[in-house]
Formats: sequence, C-alpha cells, structure tokens
Amino acid sequence: MRGNVVLADANNYTSVSTLSPPTVETAPGADLTVCWDGIEKDILCHDVAGTNSIDNVAFLKIGNMNQAAVSQKLAAGTLTENYVKVYRDYHVSQTPTSTCAQLSKFVLGSSMLAPPTDYVEDANTTYMLLFANGTTPGVGARSMVFIKPTASSTNTMVTAPDGCSTDILDFQATFGQPVTIPAADNTKWMVDWADVTKDSFKNPLPSNGIDRVIVGFYQGKDKAAVEAGFLNIETSATALYEVPVTGGKKYVNLADAKLRGGATAFPGFTQTDGTWLVAVMCGKCQLPAPVVLSVLTPQ
Repeated sequence: MRGNVVLADANNYTSVSTLSPPTVETAPGADLTVCWDGIEKDILCHDVAGTNSIDNVAFLKIGNMNQAAVSQKLAAGTLTENYVKVYRDYHVSQTPTSTCAQLSKFVLGSSMLAPPTDYVEDANTTYMLLFANGTTPGVGARSMVFIKPTASSTNTMVTAPDGCSTDILDFQATFGQPVTIPAADNTKWMVDWADVTKDSFKNPLPSNGIDRVIVGFYQGKDKAAVEAGFLNIETSATALYEVPVTGGKKYVNLADAKLRGGATAFPGFTQTDGTWLVAVMCGKCQLPAPVVLSVLTPQ
C-alpha cells in the first residue's frame, strides 16, 4: 500500500552536527566512580526526567581512533559496534536510589569490566562513557564524556556533564522542499516516506526501528524561525500529535494521530498562522533527531 502524500529525498531536511564531549583525565586502571546526578538536561536541552531519564551508563573502549574521529562518527550516527573493542554497561535499575556506580559493576552478559586491563593508558585507544535513556546499546544517548587514563592523574571520580549547559551538541538543520497536503480531506492525509532513501546526514534510511510519526504546529513562526530553533521542535510546538508505526510500514494516516500525552484526536490542518511539520522518528537509532522531516503546506 502507498500513501497519497508522498515524501521524497528533496522534501527531507539536511543537517550538520558537531559533538564536543568534555574529557576527564583519571588514574589508569582505577575502578572509577561514575556519577550522573548532574544531568538535568540532555544534549537537545530537554529535561532529563520521567520517560527521558537516565536508564543506562555505557563504557566504550574504541581502538585506533582518536577523540575527534569518535565524535564525528557519533554525530553522524555511524559509530557501529565494529569499532568498539570493549563494551560494558550498567543498568540504573539495579540500584534505582543511587546515581553513582563503579566501573567494576559494568557488565556485558556475565563478563564484568576489569579496569586494570580494560582501562589502561594507550595513545591509540579512546575511552568514553555514554549516559542513555533505555538500555539498548548505542541508542538514546542523553549525555557523554571522554575519559582518559593518564599516568600523572590520581583522579578516580567522573561526573557526567549536563548535556545542555556544556554545549556538547551543535546541530544545524536546513529544511527541504515543502509538501502540499489537503487541509480538509482526512482521507488524503496518508503520508508515505517509502521514496526517501537517506536521512539528514545522507546515511541510508534505517530498515528498522522507525516507531512513530509526529505532526506539529508552530503558531506565529515561519519556516526560518522553526528551522533556527530545530533542537526544540518537540518542546516548542504549539500542538504535537503522534501516530505509531507498526509492522515495518512506510506510511501512516495522520487522521489516526493523537495529542501527545492524551487521547485527543488530530483535528486537522485548521490553523494557518504558523508552520506545520511532519517527522518520522526512529526509537532504535543512535541519534534522537528525526530520520525524515518535512514542512507541510495545507491547501
């Protein structure tokens, strides 16, 4: 089945992203104490609480790659498991009242992290900690920090940086060609993204993980204003409606969308004093940004 509002690559947005995680030097081989109570907002400057809380802390040992290269791949969502020599994580639910854990508590299956051998000074190795929502490896990062074993350091404490106040992420978006959509006829709101082949970074569109579509209205804002405030597209919307994507479909009917956090049905494109957007979201992708996003022009 195909929709009647067809999105193409020309309608998708493009983006330029730069990640600049801070670096904390520590004693090599030490069983570091890692704390995340300082994270109040994530790298998109959204509150870290409730469903957006920190659920997982991951330790990554990445070989033959410096911090700049790691940052670049993370920013583009291309740091795959093939680059990671050692991965261990800590599920916050183990001790839900605590906001700190030692590296020796990080595990993968039954294999515990061994700081004396897994965390050693090496010019060709990069280490980092990812603080994430959800427990799927590589997904949902809310904050991050490089850790660097240094012979001259006696530090054994790492505090996670607040994702917003430390300006970890610099993200600039450019919207594509708007898509015309019928304003009144809800039988023609079947949005179809099967012809979109690449995400905003020109990576192939993910074959799985797409779980919802969002339609939002931004009253009193033109396209340029929404584009400039892209990181806040989910928090600055006048109204935001969601519809789940199931069964690997590449289309949804916007008439099925409901107000986020409620049961109110999408009323249609009744408002004209602002900008409408539709976004295809991937809950299992590395980056929290939409994989497809287009400006809608109701007529």
